[in-house]
Amino acid sequence: MASVIARARALAEDTHATRQHLPSGRSRPGGEAAASPPSDVHTDDARAQLTAALGELDPETALKIRQLMIAGRDGQSVAAVKLNVSLVDADSAFSVMAADSGENGPLLIEYLLRGHAIACASGIDLDRPLEEWRSRSADNLEERAWLSFGKQLANSTSADWQCFAMMDPGTQGISKLYVKLGDRAWWSFQAQLDRPTVRGAEKERRALTRRRFKGISSNDLEALVLKLNGVQGRALRRAARAICARVGQASPAKA
Repeated sequence: MASVIARARALAEDTHATRQHLPSGRSRPGGEAAASPPSDVHTDDARAQLTAALGELDPETALKIRQLMIAGRDGQSVAAVKLNVSLVDADSAFSVMAADSGENGPLLIEYLLRGHAIACASGIDLDRPLEEWRSRSADNLEERAWLSFGKQLANSTSADWQCFAMMDPGTQGISKLYVKLGDRAWWSFQAQLDRPTVRGAEKERRALTRRRFKGISSNDLEALVLKLNGVQGRALRRAARAICARVGQASPAKA
């Protein structure tokens, strides 16, 4: 499972192809089509490795990858995906996707990265059995909020977000994170997930601007990735894994 996602990240990084496809699936202004990603030796090699990895999956892992891709494609809860494929049929059903990765790799990778972000935001452990994934339904207010955050990540690019973070003076890592998609409400993550008011978030950002606190501010989530390693706080760790999954970077180690 981890090897497939790692190879998908490598292909996305080599070609930047996933960034040339709008993650929401919308067409570009004026109906302009996305340019076809250039093909080179490194890209072809990464694509071949991904195809080989998909073709060698055991049935359960094949179903997991398929479930993530469908969740990412449709922007829905991973637990809510209905595969209608049994473990017995998984090999034959997935062989088509493995072969298709040669032609449609960038799009499949984009779906996988989106679904991976939703799964991480939902607190799903990818190494656990598939049946346990399906039990992670958003059945309370907090989990519904996490699912909403995961869907926002999946249906956006990293450059669609505003973000700022307070830094821990000792570790130089992020101690509290604020993120906001477009004109939607702010999210904050520390020990708990919260939806701060505009006034509260702006007050914290002004304090950061006036250098009352050490921190970072950016209009791109990807700028935060290197600072998300080793973060503390339950909600902050969970958000960090989801953000890293969405931008196609290795997730911080679990604490």
